[in-house]
Order: sequence, then structure tokens, then C-alpha cells
Amino acid sequence: MNKIIDYIIDNKILVGLVIVIMGFSLYYASHTNKSATSTAGSVKVEQRTLTDSTKQPSESKKVSDSNKKEFAVDIQGAVKVPGVYRLKPNSIVQEAIGKAGGFIDGADTKSINQAQRVTDQMQIVVPKIGETQNVSVANGVSKDTNSNDKQVNINTATVEDFQKVSGIGPKKAEKIIDYRTQNGNFNNLEDLTKVSGIGDKTLDSLRDQLTI
Repeated sequence: MNKIIDYIIDNKILVGLVIVIMGFSLYYASHTNKSATSTAGSVKVEQRTLTDSTKQPSESKKVSDSNKKEFAVDIQGAVKVPGVYRLKPNSIVQEAIGKAGGFIDGADTKSINQAQRVTDQMQIVVPKIGETQNVSVANGVSKDTNSNDKQVNINTATVEDFQKVSGIGPKKAEKIIDYRTQNGNFNNLEDLTKVSGIGDKTLDSLRDQLTI
């Protein structure tokens, strides 16, 4: 022990230098850790900011895409507030009429297939009891059902109406109506070939008896 003390006394300059170096090393290590922690926190904040900023355009795009999918439908006739309304995909006639405030007194509700799907630019004309106006016509064109008694409108015809067409029996009529209910109005007569059991040859034999 005395030797150690004598050594320290004889070499006090060297010992002091060692102590200074050790103190500087400890200070530098402590300062480096604080800087690293601060830098890591800044990176996390920056990453969080970038993440939040990239989410906003995505959410806006979803809203924009949702609006684009909506389509316009013209609702006229025996409803409380006739006009043009926007509906979501797969909407049905019942929802469209609800947008227009519902039926008024005297509306011929039995003449309308409220479960039918609506399509873009479709016009729905709700007749009053006793009227013979077409109930719903695609592409915004309204026609009078009496304009051509020899032809049956495939977009509004019932099973009984199809019975007037030579070559369409009850089963085939039900298939046509089921397809129309699930997919919306036919855009042209050629769309009938999409119905099971109706090919090009069958359509050619029916063409003169049908209309849109």
C-alpha cells in the first residue's frame, strides 16, 4: 500500500493526466448517447408526419371514387318531389322513389316493380291509377305503351304481356324478367341473348314483336 502511495506521489502528473482523459471519455460517451436519442426521436416524428400526410390523399381518393360510382336517375309522375337524384350502385326502384319523397295519393303502385334495379340515366315515371304511361324506361326516354300495340316492351312487360309474343312461353318470360330484375333494364334487343334459352336465331324470330 505504501508503495502505491509513493508511486502516485512520484508520478502525480501522469496520474492526473489519466484522470483527465477518463473524465473526458465519460463526458463524450454521455453526450453521444443523448445526440443519438434526439436524432432517433426526430426521425420517428418525421416518419409519423410523412405517414399522416400520405394517408390524406388516399382517403380523399376513396371519397372521390365513391362519388364517381353514383349515377343519376330521373323520377317523375305520381311522387311527392319529382326530379333528378343520385343513387348508389345496385339501388332499386323502391330506393329511388324514396329519394323523391314517396308516392302521392292516387299513384298506381301495382304497375311498378319496386325490386327492379335502376341504371344510370334511367327515367322512372310513376303513373296515376288509370294512366297507361310507361312506368320505367332506360336512357331517360319516356314512351307511351299505346304507341305500338303489336310490340311488347321487354323492359316493362309482365309475364302476361310476354304471353302475347309468339315464341315466348311462361317459363321463358319468367327468365327474362328475372334477368331484368337482377341486372337492370335491357339496353337493346340483342341483350336478350344473355338470357338462358334465347339465342340469335330465337331473337331473330321475336324481333318484330319486341321493343325497348
